[in-house]
Amino acid sequence: MATPFNEPVYRVVLKDAFVFTWREKKLWIFATIAGFLLTGSLYDVVWSKLNALGAQGSIVTTFAPFLAQAQNTWSHLSVTQLIFGSLNVFLLTAFLLILIFAVYSASVIAQSALVYSVGSKKNEAPPIREALMVGARAMWPVFALNIIASAVLMALRSLVAIILAFVSTNPGSGSFYAYIFAFVFFTAVAIAVVIVHIFALNAMILQGATLAQSIERGITLLSRHWLVATETGAILFLISVAGYIAIIIGGLLLAIPYGILLFTAALIKSGFIFAAVTVVFLALFLVLTIAIFGFIVLLNYASWTYLFRRFGEGGVVPKLHRLVRSFTHQTKVPGA
Repeated sequence: MATPFNEPVYRVVLKDAFVFTWREKKLWIFATIAGFLLTGSLYDVVWSKLNALGAQGSIVTTFAPFLAQAQNTWSHLSVTQLIFGSLNVFLLTAFLLILIFAVYSASVIAQSALVYSVGSKKNEAPPIREALMVGARAMWPVFALNIIASAVLMALRSLVAIILAFVSTNPGSGSFYAYIFAFVFFTAVAIAVVIVHIFALNAMILQGATLAQSIERGITLLSRHWLVATETGAILFLISVAGYIAIIIGGLLLAIPYGILLFTAALIKSGFIFAAVTVVFLALFLVLTIAIFGFIVLLNYASWTYLFRRFGEGGVVPKLHRLVRSFTHQTKVPGA
């Protein structure tokens, strides 16, 4: 991945990442799973900040009627009914927590598998089974890394929401400009957190760094090469926006034959055709969404991993890690 004379680093990185992403279509589904948590896409960070207050308000609005109904119902129940009702709620809560943990774990393993697949320095991605084994062995440290990144992003999002709420209750030019400044500042910090997260993930998987070492290397790498990271992030942001627009356009194009077939089913009064057409439309739209979303996520991971390999493999400690791991064929993250 040598840089041609006078060609920007981000251009070479994105070119190699695009070639890898298009060639390794088998990884798109794993990229989709990895995208359940932190996709590495800066588009999602900015979009979450734009919807910081609205999203939280919608959650409260959604659950408020259920909470009121539960309070009204439980007040008329007997002691026995309350005990069995509480047990059912406990079991349902436990099931939901297990389901959330399973989804979270699958996303964490997929993240590590993607980084290993991109950064293994082979002519093509290693076997999926091998990459998943590496991801499984590194699950707990990477899990902790995701928890830290998610907590920081959630805190930043809450700060934006609080400031927006303050502006809405205290209108004025001063408070408005303060909100604009806060929005830009906290969004920039959130973007930096996402970049540090994926650099740290690379340090864990490719160099065998511990959790603390990986975060330190991610921060150091971003501080030293913030300009190239900004250029790369800006291009990836535009690509992500284009990808989401492509999903919308694809859905609209699919809706044209879908609408015609639905109209036909209504004319001949065929419930079977109506159901069959609806299932096919939803299946095609799901495949389209997974393909585009998986491509975008894998392109982001490949770009940041190639950037990490270019800038993050220098220094005595990383070199010692690579030497030891190459001789011992060790792919386990310390603490895993």
